[in-house]
Amino acid sequence: MSKPELLAPAGSADCLKAAFIAGADAVYLAGKRFGARAFASNFDELGLRWARKVTRALGKKLYITLNTIVFEHEWPLLLKTLDFMESLQPDSLIIQDIGIAAELRRRGSKIPLHLSTQGAWFGQGGVEELKELGITRVILPRETSEKEIDDIVKNSPFEIEVFVHGAMCYSISGRCFWSAALGTRSGNRGTCAQPCRREYSVDNSKNFNCLFSPKDLRLIKDIKPLIKTGISSLKIEGRMKSPEYVYQVVKAYRTAIDGKKTVDEKNLDEVFSRASSTGFFFGSQKPENWKTGNNPGREGLVVGITTGKNSDGLVELTQKNELKAGDGLFWYEGSEKKGARITFAQADKLSKNRIWVRGLPSNIPAKTEIRRTSKNNEEDWESKWDKSMERRSIDLFWSGYEGTPLAVEAEVDGHKLHLETEENLENAMLKGLDEGPLQEKFSVIGDDYCSGRHITDHLGERLHISASSLKKLKRALAENLSMVEKLPPPLGSNSIGKYLQEKSNNLAIDKSALFSEKRDLPRLRLRIWNEAEILSLKLKSDCLVLPWSGYNNISEKVLQSKKLSFWLPPILNSKQFSEVYNSLKKLKQGYFLCFGWEAFKLAKLLPDLHFELDWCFNISNLNALAYVRKQGVNAVLSKEWKDEDIPDNLSAYRASAAWNPLVSYTRFYGAVHADQIITNSHKDNFFVVQLGNGVTAMFLQDNPAMLPKINAPLQLDIAISPKENPIQAAERLNRIIERFK
Repeated sequence: MSKPELLAPAGSADCLKAAFIAGADAVYLAGKRFGARAFASNFDELGLRWARKVTRALGKKLYITLNTIVFEHEWPLLLKTLDFMESLQPDSLIIQDIGIAAELRRRGSKIPLHLSTQGAWFGQGGVEELKELGITRVILPRETSEKEIDDIVKNSPFEIEVFVHGAMCYSISGRCFWSAALGTRSGNRGTCAQPCRREYSVDNSKNFNCLFSPKDLRLIKDIKPLIKTGISSLKIEGRMKSPEYVYQVVKAYRTAIDGKKTVDEKNLDEVFSRASSTGFFFGSQKPENWKTGNNPGREGLVVGITTGKNSDGLVELTQKNELKAGDGLFWYEGSEKKGARITFAQADKLSKNRIWVRGLPSNIPAKTEIRRTSKNNEEDWESKWDKSMERRSIDLFWSGYEGTPLAVEAEVDGHKLHLETEENLENAMLKGLDEGPLQEKFSVIGDDYCSGRHITDHLGERLHISASSLKKLKRALAENLSMVEKLPPPLGSNSIGKYLQEKSNNLAIDKSALFSEKRDLPRLRLRIWNEAEILSLKLKSDCLVLPWSGYNNISEKVLQSKKLSFWLPPILNSKQFSEVYNSLKKLKQGYFLCFGWEAFKLAKLLPDLHFELDWCFNISNLNALAYVRKQGVNAVLSKEWKDEDIPDNLSAYRASAAWNPLVSYTRFYGAVHADQIITNSHKDNFFVVQLGNGVTAMFLQDNPAMLPKINAPLQLDIAISPKENPIQAAERLNRIIERFK
């Protein structure tokens, strides 16, 4: 079985260099817009061209992330970005928003597309749609188990990429709205404020703890079973991390993949590292196994434990790992983190595992764990990078005979160059150009290129030309190569050229069907998350969306009515899909709201039923909505798509209103119970509801005083907190609904 690709993060140019020095096969990085790590250094256009040049020079791959959702008002900027990507021709674009994929398909682009982990594809539907959109690889959600990965690889036409190392999100990938609900920073826009790493109290307790902070993923000991599943790529998280992190982590996983020797994990602990676990690889874990506890940040490597002894400014440690003068250390005193740098270290003469150090405070408590943040003698990976590694090799074809100019030809990305000297060739007194001078003078061509083969079949023997002419020719070649690499591929040579040449209208996306002056949707629809039995009787609404719990003798007359719909539980594996499908296949009518990609498959298998994608699918532009509608599936608009940017006559439900809004879907369990209220330091209150299939939803306790005044269909999501009386809540909701009408 072939080895999978090792894919590394590159948040900066130095990280890219560190990744390839350490043995990565490919890197993923972002430009200045539309990348899901907006706070990384990232790359401007000049930097992206440099990265493309380097990856080509090294024979490596470059994947560029365009993996945020894109709003309609940003579309002109996106189109300019896509034009640039066509000139750059990366080895893939990583996307979340299917509107981007639909636009690239319209253009006829041949750039391979990878569906981001933010796309939350668990393999249960959408296969034909993704293929049509040009998706060649899917990056699975981090919370996918080994069994689920194996099943997806066996039954999927796509290359499969999985995360093996780095930070875990508390939420299901791409289904976190927690940060956006508390402010303006959105995880789907690359600016997550990481509320899951904060401290919370339970039921007004004065004790605050990190209840939702997951340990980092580390699968370095499980590489062999991963490879056996047949996955295509192993991915390391960390575009916000340092070059040292990238180097050490890539180096460790390179060793594990190649199987040359046992991996020493100490270096992984030395670089930025939280407490780690195997995540969901072996299935769900108990909270004590997946939570970081009250240290959600860097842990470092334990190098010693204080004994409580000190003498003349020296502190004694029980040594756990090598410790030298110059090492940076930290420790905790209660919840306070403190640090120091060691200036002196000497082993105890009477005890092999004791060491005396200077730099720690003499009053540091006994039994304190001392961890290292940096070594005095960090491995020097930077010296291994050579400027020549950035030069792309090209073949040069030489031609000319006595009395004619010397000509050179080259081809770069489909563009052919032909340059000639002003001076003519003459007979050489000694050796000719083909016997060494060309290879010597043109070994390096400007800052970006070097010569590969020199083909001289059409160059006469024993010919000479002046050094000044060769110098001018070399300069002209370097300048032309620099200009050519910034051009889009030539017309007719690939997709974008064909698109520009033909200007075909048959690939255009028809958006006219999205608009309706006469809407057939109820103006207000109520989706009920919990307490459905009480609320469905008490709320005065002409349209309800209730949780689906099976057929349960529901009459066909009820199912035929648009006044009643159902929301299906999240479907994350084939067993869950089969269970839901079997519960629906008896029906002749019905309207169902779906969590994800399963909507497309269910719509094909059950054409008599109506399926709709919930707002968590993140439809945030007309391109995405038009594509979904074309597949016979409706969609509720993303909560993050603000009403002021949505055309007023757009025939689709908005979901910008909620009685206690949902902020997170997760597969992690056991952090809190359904009868508890969780509070952060800003006095925001939260609670959880079990949605089925092992998925828990988190809700922010926030009751609207009124509904937004929009002339459009509105979906109001309703969740009742454990401290609310559902009957009283229904009474208040009815008053709000009356004012809305």
